[in-house]
Amino acid sequence: MINSIASRVVKKLIADAVISDAEQELYSYGFFILFSQILYCSLTVIFGIILNIVLESVIFYIAFQFIRRYAGGIHASSELKCALATTASIFLCLLCVKLCETNDIQLLIVIITALSAVAVFALCPLDTPEKPLTEKEFKYFRKLSRVVLLVLSAAAAVFAVIKADIAYPVCFSIILEAFLLIAGKLKRFFIKKLDTEG
Repeated sequence: MINSIASRVVKKLIADAVISDAEQELYSYGFFILFSQILYCSLTVIFGIILNIVLESVIFYIAFQFIRRYAGGIHASSELKCALATTASIFLCLLCVKLCETNDIQLLIVIITALSAVAVFALCPLDTPEKPLTEKEFKYFRKLSRVVLLVLSAAAAVFAVIKADIAYPVCFSIILEAFLLIAGKLKRFFIKKLDTEG
C-alpha cells in the first residue's frame, strides 16, 4: 500500500521531469520512509487519543523511532505483515503504558526495562540479509545505538525516580526494541540452522 503510493508519486515526478529515471529507486525508498513515518505517527497519536494518553503516545513514538533507526530489529516478510505487526506493537505498548499509569507496578517495569536495555546493548545493531552492514557501518551503528540507549535509559530512570508517568512510554520503547532484536536474532539463527541442515 505505502510502497505503491510512493511509486505513484515518483512516477508522477519523472513524468513531470522533476527527477530522472536513474533517481527512481532512491526517491521511491525516500517517499516510502516518509509516508510510513506519517502513517505510524498518525496511528500512534490516534491510539493516544483513544486511550487518553496523547503526550505519552508522542513520547513513545519519538523514543522508539530513535532507538529503532540505529539498533534495527526483525523485519516482516511483506509490507502488509509489517504494517499489521507495527500497528499491533504500537497499540499494545500504548495499552501497557495506560495500564501502568492506573496500576502501581513501576518497580516491575523498571526491572523489565533494565533487562531489555542489557539485551539491546548486547544485540545491537541488527541488519537485514538484503542490506548487510559493513564492518565500519556495524561499529558506527553500534556506537549510535548504545548512545541513544544510554540517553533513553537515563531519561526513564530520572522520570521513574520523580514518579512521572512519562517514564512508561520511554521504558516501553526500550522493551519493544529489545523484543524486536531478540526476535530478529532468533529468526536469523533458525534460518541459518535450516540452511545448514538442508
